[in-house]
Amino acid sequence: MGSELPQFLGFRRVLWASVCLLFVATPAVPCAFHGYQPKPTMVERLLEADSIVLVRPSAADPFHFEVTQHLKGNQNVVGPPFLVDSTTRRLMQLAPRNQVLFARNAETGDWHRLVTVDSEFDPILRDILESLSEWRDSPSSRAEFFANFLGHTTPGVRELALRELDLASYATLQALNLQVNSPRLRAKLDVLTQMDLRAIRILLLGFSAQDPELSKFLRHRLSQSVKNDGDMLGAYALSLVELDGQAGVKWLAEVHLRNQAYAYNTRSALVQAFAMHFQTGDVATRELISQTLSALVLFDVDLAYIVTLQFGALAPVGANDEIDEAGEDDTLAALRLLAVGAQTD
Repeated sequence: MGSELPQFLGFRRVLWASVCLLFVATPAVPCAFHGYQPKPTMVERLLEADSIVLVRPSAADPFHFEVTQHLKGNQNVVGPPFLVDSTTRRLMQLAPRNQVLFARNAETGDWHRLVTVDSEFDPILRDILESLSEWRDSPSSRAEFFANFLGHTTPGVRELALRELDLASYATLQALNLQVNSPRLRAKLDVLTQMDLRAIRILLLGFSAQDPELSKFLRHRLSQSVKNDGDMLGAYALSLVELDGQAGVKWLAEVHLRNQAYAYNTRSALVQAFAMHFQTGDVATRELISQTLSALVLFDVDLAYIVTLQFGALAPVGANDEIDEAGEDDTLAALRLLAVGAQTD
């Protein structure tokens, strides 16, 4: 096969056309570590709101809310038409300064209860409101803001930060100076009421300081996910490579990826993690991923198909849907061509 590589490089446009056709004919594979739809965060509700208010139970009628502050919108707007539940009434009685934040959706007119605002959260809320206009065009600034609250003393604020970071791209997470508490993240991974935060907690574990025990934990969880067809397999793979670097790439390839008995979705999740690190990783990691997959696809047509799909999405495409030969990374081009060539052997 090595002697045929120059021939492949001479027919780059023809081969890339076949990759494009393969994409058209094949349904998109769901994200291996984020296959669910995250529920709207507090900030998303605020961004889409035409009215934002703080309320408390009315002094005249404690079963109905009364607007105490208008933070955005018509100052005469009628507050949320909800009855005050017994738990809220009791909490408001115990904390006379606390208020409840509501936002009204500009399109539907629906009110959404967001959070209880106490003296500790109030300044955070004010900063959020001042930043909303900037965040519309700068999601990285939004992620950077909330990354600062991962270690906050209040669990509710930490959860808010997690939900916001859950919306950030992986490249954005890598660009942040994340300070994570790995024991705390690990302790919450299996909390049944917070399963929707598992993916972001797993991903953040990869940004911990080097820790052999954490590496062992991630490898164990990843192997369990392979065995049980777990939906967090991709997240564990991504996190492991982030934490262990080249050692993680080698372990994944040797222990799992080369196993041709694995299901398509399992191997696809692992290759997806490699593709994401290839796109955003350092030079040494990129080279190792390229070398590893280039060797594996020569003898594994099924893996070659997966590599073609996952790495094909990374290619820069010109106006005529052709590879930009001057702009495409040579290593990526060679890797993709090896994969396509392995499929046709």
